[in-house]
Amino acid sequence: MKALLMSGGLDSAALAHWLRPDVCVTIDYGQIAAKGEMAAATALCAAMELEHRRISVDLSYLGSGSMAARPTAPRAAATEFWPYRNQMLVTLAAMLLMPEGVTQIMVGAVSTDRHADGKARFFHAMDRVLALQEGGVRVIAPARRLSTPSLLRKSAFPYDLIGLTFSCHVHEFACGQCGGCLKHRECVDAVYRRTDEQVI
Repeated sequence: MKALLMSGGLDSAALAHWLRPDVCVTIDYGQIAAKGEMAAATALCAAMELEHRRISVDLSYLGSGSMAARPTAPRAAATEFWPYRNQMLVTLAAMLLMPEGVTQIMVGAVSTDRHADGKARFFHAMDRVLALQEGGVRVIAPARRLSTPSLLRKSAFPYDLIGLTFSCHVHEFACGQCGGCLKHRECVDAVYRRTDEQVI
């Protein structure tokens, strides 16, 4: 069984369309945008006919930055920094799915990720940690060398599903102003629009 961490954003949605995991997992860990992420992931999985599982655990008191509406932790690379977030997400997904026979957990990291837990060294380390434990689960980041626009193109992600994606960091509805919303707009424009008026 292959699983994908599914936030409902462009990267995880494109990976889901491209690699067709056996199951997608969305985690509400107390982030402000959890309802928006869950709604987007649910809609995308339904549209792509993929199994969707949900985990809810309130870790909001451990959060940092704009995703938690708290001061950003020291040494953070960006305001949306949440300490050890990808480590936590991978671990929770493995805890849910290892007893069911999951063999691989995919993470939607891309080449432009700024945080240490979006880099190759982190994923190699997480892969080793999980592989040493019961179940021998592996961790991969298939799009780590691609930018988001490159991933959208490679996956042939359909334009008619773009409206279901969600990238906001600070609200359950897209605010249009945070880093996640701005990146979403830039990437969609780069891939699907020749001009503001003409959609490819």
